[in-house]
Amino acid sequence: MQERFTTLLPAGFAIPENGEQLLTGLNLIFAPQEPALSSLASAIQYENKPKFGPSAISNIRFEVVHFDQDILKGRLRLTYDMQLTFGCEDLIKNHPNQHSYYNFTFNLAQAQICFESDAPEAASTADEF
Repeated sequence: MQERFTTLLPAGFAIPENGEQLLTGLNLIFAPQEPALSSLASAIQYENKPKFGPSAISNIRFEVVHFDQDILKGRLRLTYDMQLTFGCEDLIKNHPNQHSYYNFTFNLAQAQICFESDAPEAASTADEF
C-alpha cells in the first residue's frame, strides 16, 4: 500500500542546503519525543501489513537518496528493524535492516513536510472478480 503522512516542521527549522543538513533536520523532526516518529513507524507498518501482517518497527535510519533544494523535494531510503509477532505461538521473528523509500516535499507556507512511500496500492479482492 502507498502510505503518506504530513507533519509540522519544528519551530525555527531552517531549510537544509545539503544532504548533511537534511539528515540533521530529519533527526529533529523524527526525534523520539516527536509525534512524527509515530506517524512514520505507523506508515511503515501499514506499508508492510499486506506482506507480513502486524509488526513493530524500530531503529529507523535515514539515507538521503536525492534532495533538490530549488523545489524543496527529495527522496529518502529508510532502513529499519521489523519484529513480527505470531499470536498463536507467541513467536517473535526479527527482520533487521529492512528498507523502504519515501519521497518528501517541504511546504513552507504551512510549515510542513509531506512524505509518500513508493509502494503501490494493493488491489482489493473486488478487483479480482
